Amino acid sequence: MAWNEATALERINKLKEKAPAFNVQRFDDYLPLYEADRAIRAAQKQPATPPLFSLPKGKAVVVDTVQIYIAITNYDEFRLEEGRETEASHERAMRLLHLYYSAADRAIENTAAQRVDFHSGRVHAVVLERGKQGVTRDTLSQALAFVDDFRQVADAANRELAKSEFSAKFRVGIDVGTCVAINNGTGCEQEPMFLGSAANHAAKLAFGKEPGVYVSDRVRALLSIQKFGVINEFVGLSASEMAVNAARQDASGRLVFEEQDRRAYTQDVVSNWKEEIQRGEFPDFTNPSFSFSHREPPLREIDYAELSPSRSIRMSLVSMYADISGYTDYIDIAVASGGIRDAVRALHVIREEFQNVVEKDFGGRKVRFIGDCIHAVIAEGTRTETDERKSVSSAALCAGGLHSSFGLCKLVLGNLDSLGLAIGIELGQTPISRIGIRGDRSVRVASSIATTRSEQMQRECEDNGVKLGPRALRVAPVALEDLLDQSGYTANMDYGDVSVCLSSTPAQVASPNYARAHVPSQPSPPRAHFKSK
Repeated sequence: MAWNEATALERINKLKEKAPAFNVQRFDDYLPLYEADRAIRAAQKQPATPPLFSLPKGKAVVVDTVQIYIAITNYDEFRLEEGRETEASHERAMRLLHLYYSAADRAIENTAAQRVDFHSGRVHAVVLERGKQGVTRDTLSQALAFVDDFRQVADAANRELAKSEFSAKFRVGIDVGTCVAINNGTGCEQEPMFLGSAANHAAKLAFGKEPGVYVSDRVRALLSIQKFGVINEFVGLSASEMAVNAARQDASGRLVFEEQDRRAYTQDVVSNWKEEIQRGEFPDFTNPSFSFSHREPPLREIDYAELSPSRSIRMSLVSMYADISGYTDYIDIAVASGGIRDAVRALHVIREEFQNVVEKDFGGRKVRFIGDCIHAVIAEGTRTETDERKSVSSAALCAGGLHSSFGLCKLVLGNLDSLGLAIGIELGQTPISRIGIRGDRSVRVASSIATTRSEQMQRECEDNGVKLGPRALRVAPVALEDLLDQSGYTANMDYGDVSVCLSSTPAQVASPNYARAHVPSQPSPPRAHFKSK
């Protein structure tokens, strides 16, 4: 498998030609159409999804939002066993996520919030502003109520359904602002996305070791409490600030701000959940139910719809995060200047091409798009084991292919010079499954130290960098030393660079950088070498 410039260029031109024109609407124009469609579906006894959840691919909606990220800060306590990942620790981690994904969806059902996505140890939810004057304190207060309800349902579920095995600690990040909603999924694999700085900032506020609720200055201004600027990530809301600012609708639809006793509500949610377990409709969290098996590469053959706790994958593989740097500023400028149509159309082409490179060129599998980022897994090997060195080689070639295709996208689409591409790569045993609330609302998951570290490596990259994690670097072909520094980083790397590098030197297992005595052989002429600048 390989990347080819002519093939990629032909694909990108076709994608550009076929890309939807994108009908851009304000939320107040979209909402009446959604309500009318939902009424028709109700009359026909058909299910309906929340607003903006399953937008057609050619639609973008500009909407004011409260963005909420909830991260489990002590996730590693459950997915590690004596500091190592084992099948047993991965089974425990999957049950942990299974419990908290389900708790989030059950809390969401009774609040103003709606789920966007689950991503490893993080929940992404949003509350939509229905007015026309920007996010109001009333809307923000309903988001705080959802956070409070989620934490209470999660704690009660752990006590009553899991015998307190999963005492998770949560860090919540909240920001408000205008975003552009689009959707990349189909059928039961919907991928709603909210593009804009509010979603990005909420995710950053949820990133940290200390539990609590951390909010932006924009949120603090709405709550009329002290702003902290750049140290917002260190100063969370107090319990009293949460209590006085959370609000829920009563039976008449009136918003009630006073502190409320939610014990009856929580008990009702957990009791219904317990009955589902007793009827066999949901797994018993105290009874291990995950069954893992190795999947023969190529991983592009994985059908997520066929996965379940009892049909899960666990194998050594390479996790890759490829993130378009600068896109948040790019979309914010597009919102302000009226250039949304071109911005989301460009993202549509770029993401489709990224998926083509991962799956068609290198046999990998997209896990999900996260805004302007693609998370993918890739492996080489047999029916029974992974060839780790070949897997890292393929991932390096894939990273080069992504950079080369991104350069072609910028050339074909134009006006994207401000954007870069940062890629993180790490190798490790990783479980892949489908978990959470049953049916179509269950979600695919690939979560391990390798997935976490590959995301960390991507964050540590400069605008166009590629960085390998320590385990990938240990088994990488020594030839890659010509491209990477001792930390596994290169500021720029395209497919031609990697293919020449790997083909010019006999494949061999790398020794630690300090012990290498590699002397590159005479390089062969570059092939399919594309420079973006």
